Amino acid sequence: MVVRNIKWDTDGDKEVFDSLPQEVVLPDYLTPSNYEDKEEFLDDVSDWLSDEYGFCHFGFDEPVEE
Repeated sequence: MVVRNIKWDTDGDKEVFDSLPQEVVLPDYLTPSNYEDKEEFLDDVSDWLSDEYGFCHFGFDEPVEE
Protein backbone atom coordinates (compact mmCIF):
# COMPACT_ATOMS: atom_id res chain seq x y z
CA MET A 1 0.00 0.00 0.00
CA VAL A 2 1.26 3.45 -0.92
CA VAL A 3 0.21 6.79 0.58
CA ARG A 4 0.62 9.87 -1.61
CA ASN A 5 0.14 13.61 -1.35
CA ILE A 6 0.91 13.81 2.36
CA LYS A 7 0.20 17.32 3.63
CA TRP A 8 2.84 17.63 6.36
CA ASP A 9 2.42 20.23 9.10
CA THR A 10 5.82 21.91 9.30
CA ASP A 11 4.64 25.33 10.51
CA GLY A 12 5.58 26.78 7.13
CA ASP A 13 9.21 25.57 7.23
CA LYS A 14 9.79 24.83 3.54
CA GLU A 15 13.19 23.22 4.12
CA VAL A 16 11.70 20.70 6.55
CA PHE A 17 8.69 20.15 4.29
CA ASP A 18 10.96 19.43 1.32
CA SER A 19 12.91 16.90 3.39
CA LEU A 20 9.78 14.86 4.18
CA PRO A 21 8.46 12.25 1.74
CA GLN A 22 5.37 13.01 -0.28
CA GLU A 23 4.85 9.30 -0.92
CA VAL A 24 5.52 6.34 1.38
CA VAL A 25 5.04 2.60 1.29
CA LEU A 26 3.11 1.39 4.32
CA PRO A 27 4.31 -1.54 6.41
CA ASP A 28 2.67 -4.87 5.57
CA TYR A 29 0.45 -4.90 8.66
CA LEU A 30 -1.31 -1.70 7.56
CA THR A 31 -3.72 -3.08 4.98
CA PRO A 32 -7.48 -2.58 4.77
CA SER A 33 -8.05 -6.33 4.97
CA ASN A 34 -6.78 -6.26 8.57
CA TYR A 35 -9.61 -3.92 9.58
CA GLU A 36 -13.36 -4.18 9.76
CA ASP A 37 -13.74 -0.40 9.58
CA LYS A 38 -12.19 1.84 6.91
CA GLU A 39 -11.98 4.81 9.29
CA GLU A 40 -10.01 2.76 11.82
CA PHE A 41 -7.58 1.79 9.05
CA LEU A 42 -7.12 5.42 7.98
CA ASP A 43 -6.67 6.51 11.61
CA ASP A 44 -3.92 3.93 12.06
CA VAL A 45 -2.23 5.08 8.83
CA SER A 46 -2.39 8.65 10.11
CA ASP A 47 -0.88 7.68 13.47
CA TRP A 48 1.84 5.63 11.79
CA LEU A 49 2.85 8.52 9.52
CA SER A 50 3.16 10.92 12.45
CA ASP A 51 5.03 8.40 14.60
CA GLU A 52 7.36 7.30 11.80
CA TYR A 53 8.35 10.77 10.58
CA GLY A 54 7.90 12.86 13.71
CA PHE A 55 5.51 15.38 12.16
CA CYS A 56 1.76 15.77 12.17
CA HIS A 57 -0.07 16.21 8.89
CA PHE A 58 -3.26 17.69 7.52
CA GLY A 59 -4.19 14.61 5.51
CA PHE A 60 -3.19 12.43 2.61
CA ASP A 61 -4.69 10.66 -0.40
CA GLU A 62 -6.33 7.36 0.41
CA PRO A 63 -3.75 4.55 0.33
CA VAL A 64 -3.68 2.47 -2.85
CA GLU A 65 -2.21 -0.92 -3.67
CA GLU A 66 0.73 -1.07 -6.04
